[in-house]
Parts: sequence; structure tokens; C-alpha cells
Amino acid sequence: MSERRDAVTTTNEWIETLRDGGRALIRPILREDIERTAAFIDSLSPPSKHFLFLGGVTRLSDDALRRLCDPDYAHDMAYVALEAGSPTPREVGVCRYAGSDATHGAEISVAVADDWQRRGLGKRLLTHLIDYARAHGVTRLYSIDSAANTRMRKLARDLGFREQTDPDDPTQVICFLDLVTPQAVIESHDAHTRQA
Repeated sequence: MSERRDAVTTTNEWIETLRDGGRALIRPILREDIERTAAFIDSLSPPSKHFLFLGGVTRLSDDALRRLCDPDYAHDMAYVALEAGSPTPREVGVCRYAGSDATHGAEISVAVADDWQRRGLGKRLLTHLIDYARAHGVTRLYSIDSAANTRMRKLARDLGFREQTDPDDPTQVICFLDLVTPQAVIESHDAHTRQA
């Protein structure tokens, strides 16, 4: 696992220039990011925390922070965005998927610091996450969001996600993106049949 972790963390790093000219370093999250990520979540405004956690949670437990900052890469992945060029870069965004399985896909979440919102950072983070998920065989990404979270809903639509009302809660929506096209399923089946 540590070889895989080293390969992921040393080869996937990008400096992104945002709409306003600001720059952010996007890279896989690391175990060493626990304190930085806790400070990032603590710094979010109450509305941002409400949309991220769908209500009651205002801070992650130590165990949840450890899981977020130490993904297993088989079922989970997370990227962080840091202020580029700062001697002590502040975390300004995080995007993750968790619990990937062949039946349901993986649930995603995206959070951007309040003062970095509306600059295109969430889109950059989620694009990298989608690319990683697709390359690693995740079949679907989905998020469960407040229907009032218009920014997340727009971000999801802009990246090709479809949306439906949550059948269990009409105040929520489920946004989903299928990563395996029907043609890819047919080709995979054909390849498997030829091998048999």
C-alpha cells in the first residue's frame, strides 16, 4: 500500500490558475494534512458547513479526519487545494469520494473556503477527482445535497452530473455522474467473453 500511496502522492500535483488569476496547488490529501484540514473545516462559515454536512455536524471527529486524510485509494480518494506560493500554505479546498463499490459507485463531497468560492476552484478539484475515479474503475459518482445548495447543483450540472429529487427527502437532491458508458460495458463484456 505504501508504494501505491507514494506513486499517487508524487505524480498527481497541479498548479491551477483560477478565473481571477489566483493560483492553487491541488494534490492528493496526505496523513500529514489532518491539522490543516481540521483548521480548514473550522474556518468554513455556518452556511458552508451546513451544505457540506447537510445540517447538524459542525466539525469532524478525530477518526473521521484520519479517514479523510488517509484514503485507501481502492475505495476512497481525496484532493486538497492549497494557496500556491505561500511559505505556509493554507488549505482552501477539499474534494473527495468515499465508499466506492461496483453497485452504487462512490459518494462525493466538495468544500471550498468561503473567500475562495466563485473562482472556479471547486470545478478544478472535482474535475481532478472525476478523472481519478474514471481511471480507477469507479462506475458512478454521486452526491446528496440540500436542494437549496444552488452552487453545488450548478457545479454538478456543469460537469455533466444529472439530478433527481431524493426519494427519501424532498428537501434534498441526488446528483450523479455515470463514469462507465454503455459502450465501455459492452467492450468489457466482449473482452471477458473472448478470454473465456
